[in-house]
Amino acid sequence: MAVLTFVVLLVAGCAESKPAVVSKEFQDAVTALVQEAGGSANPAFSAMTCGSVFDGNPDDSVAMWADVDIDVAPEPLLNAAVSLGWQPQLPVDDWSVLLIGPADTRVGLRRGRLRAEKAKCSIAGRHQDLAIPMHPDLTDGQRKVLSPSFARATTAARKISTAANVPVDEDAFPSTAALTTATLSTCTTPTSRGAQWRATSRTPLVTDADLPTIKRAAIAFLDGWKIDPRPSQPEYFTATREDTNISAMMIKSSEGTLELTITATTPTCAPVR
Repeated sequence: MAVLTFVVLLVAGCAESKPAVVSKEFQDAVTALVQEAGGSANPAFSAMTCGSVFDGNPDDSVAMWADVDIDVAPEPLLNAAVSLGWQPQLPVDDWSVLLIGPADTRVGLRRGRLRAEKAKCSIAGRHQDLAIPMHPDLTDGQRKVLSPSFARATTAARKISTAANVPVDEDAFPSTAALTTATLSTCTTPTSRGAQWRATSRTPLVTDADLPTIKRAAIAFLDGWKIDPRPSQPEYFTATREDTNISAMMIKSSEGTLELTITATTPTCAPVR
């Protein structure tokens, strides 16, 4: 019955996909990248409506894409992309270059063919080869901007763990404070794309943990931080310092285990250039 229900929903969600207009913004962004990289061919652009009733107005729900054979090696393409404000992404599968550019345009290089996509569809489908998880590949300049804030967060998170008398989560906040352990995401600056980091740890506490005492000790350890103690919430507080934000929460998980959750983020979007 469950399988039948899924099939019915899938069929009900289908609608006719029709040719659509390729936006000038998409064409200009992709063409500029190809030209900056030294490519000699012109991209072939296409667009179709998404073909799903879940997308609402079909005229606003469009998948656009472009393909072009490009006689440019990965490194010159990356250099060209950075100069134009595109954020490099970590290569995956058989893509030698992955990028996110203006208006979330995605580009991939695979075996000498450049693929560009921009889709506003509720469900990834046809014409969306690049609807895959992507993670920023930081430039040296971005690491210099973001590393200090992650180091601050790591020091604070380890102090909070010590106050709670629990082991430090080395996967989230390692003693090396290496930014490579953080979760990175692409963001937008006024002039280009950029990157941010986020890190979260969850550590079990003893069932009868004295939450107010842990909270007071943790706050006392965070010298130099601006604390929002949330007086009415013995299980929660936040701390900020320069471009680093931290929240600490001690509540039961969905499994009923009392946990210390430390979440650290940076509000800074480090530009790619």
